[in-house]
Amino acid sequence: MSTQSPSPFPKEGARKLTDRERLEQTNASACTLPSRPGPQCESQLYVGLFFDGTGNNMQMDYEELPPDRRKHTNVVKLYQAFPDVTKDGYFRSYIPGVGTPFPEIGDSNTYLFNANRGAIGGEMGEHRILWALLQLFNAPMRYLRGEKFPLVTDAEAKDKCSVLSTSLAAQRRLVLKTYQGKLKEAMKAYKPKITQINLSVFGFSRGAAEARVFVNWLMEVCEQKDGGWLFADMALNVQFLGIFDTVASVGLANINDSGVLAGHQGWADNTLEIHPAVRKCVHFVAGHELRACFPLDSVRVKNSYPANAKEVMYPGSHSDVGGGYAPKDLGVWPTAGEALSILPGKSMYDEAVQAGVPLVAWDKLDKQIKDSLTPTTSTTTAFNNYLREAAVSGGPVEDMHREHMALYHSYRYAMRHRFLQAAPYAAAGAKDKAYLRKTQEDFLRTLGLGLVDVMQSHTPPAEIAQSHRKMLVATGVTASMAERRVHDVAAHIQPERVTPAVDTLFSRYVHDSLAGFIGFGMDEYAVNKMGMAKYRTVFKGDD
Repeated sequence: MSTQSPSPFPKEGARKLTDRERLEQTNASACTLPSRPGPQCESQLYVGLFFDGTGNNMQMDYEELPPDRRKHTNVVKLYQAFPDVTKDGYFRSYIPGVGTPFPEIGDSNTYLFNANRGAIGGEMGEHRILWALLQLFNAPMRYLRGEKFPLVTDAEAKDKCSVLSTSLAAQRRLVLKTYQGKLKEAMKAYKPKITQINLSVFGFSRGAAEARVFVNWLMEVCEQKDGGWLFADMALNVQFLGIFDTVASVGLANINDSGVLAGHQGWADNTLEIHPAVRKCVHFVAGHELRACFPLDSVRVKNSYPANAKEVMYPGSHSDVGGGYAPKDLGVWPTAGEALSILPGKSMYDEAVQAGVPLVAWDKLDKQIKDSLTPTTSTTTAFNNYLREAAVSGGPVEDMHREHMALYHSYRYAMRHRFLQAAPYAAAGAKDKAYLRKTQEDFLRTLGLGLVDVMQSHTPPAEIAQSHRKMLVATGVTASMAERRVHDVAAHIQPERVTPAVDTLFSRYVHDSLAGFIGFGMDEYAVNKMGMAKYRTVFKGDD
């Protein structure tokens, strides 16, 4: 099995289930109607948890913005599509992204010296995972006793998140098992009996990393029995894990693109593999993410994929897959319906429904939610035309990324004499123009390797790189890591491959995430002297 290229409506099945799992899935599918008439002796719950990405926040990105400037992610859209009807056993919880306020856990997102440690190093990600775990404990009691009577109060949850975030793993497991005991005892006094919890977890960026850790921490305190899993004596059906472009980058990030600083400290340390209890995991990853600080955490483990996981590479940057850009950001797509991220968002909706997640049926969705998951015809056409022209076949995720990036590097090189007259630069605002111009100039300067000005020279980048290698050999100098990266990139630049379809997707729909990062105060080129002249680092499993 390998990473796949996307198709409009993927229909691949999940892994083979055990007899017990098949029974649980059948039971779950039979109970997804939002109304259950008459008294019941037994019941099931449906819980959806939604971890948003770094710097993404539903209140700030959706609720506080006018419709034409909204930039909420696919995680928010899927959260909005999940029913929240306590009396019928449907619960959803939204977890704002690190680097944004989350008052429920005491995260005001204010730091000394204005250093946003949440955005930079994933600080308070652990608090978010713990808070989500406690909401899972609360769901049964809210169903049985009402919304005002959770097992863990808001104040207690806030305190526990603070304490456990700095505790040893053994202490965390002990506290969570203690809560299971309290939950089992409390449920005895109420009817109906809850026989099964059907859990779906979604995440984007660091939120995807949090979602993966959440499942692993949860399963540490569950009991495996008869081919299934028990949570407080209830069958636990982890039916779906839907994640967009996982980036951990916890602690020291990979800004020098060396792979040494993996960003797997703290809560992301050996906790990212997809747990075998997950019925189906779908991971959509970005083919054109430029930032070294955003290495990909694939679901692959060493050289193979878990049987319960599927990984699909979409064209676009990190937030062109997970969402988060506003219309006209960096000169790309003028209206919300043209966002490239809508395509993976709708595909994830379809995957979740196929897996039995009780999202509101497409024809019954609120119009605003439905519209946010419906791409324009022009976007769909540009997407499909690019896939046809790029012809990137399924394979190892890092190889597919290199193929996509070879086209993007070729496009940026081919645009060198008309970059300032064409989209996206021509359509960008003044600040974005400055950022885009800088990344373009940095890229061309890097390709010149100090030998030529590629704006004036007709020498292909591959030949410039070859001359540079020969010069280093002749002088007995070893190429630096940055120079080796540039040699590799230059060798695959083929401007003749930049067809109108490729040009259209890149100029109108794909964001230069490196340029956008400058707007947040991080100029990666100033640090690593590579900028976009490199390929994305990919980590596998718990690398």
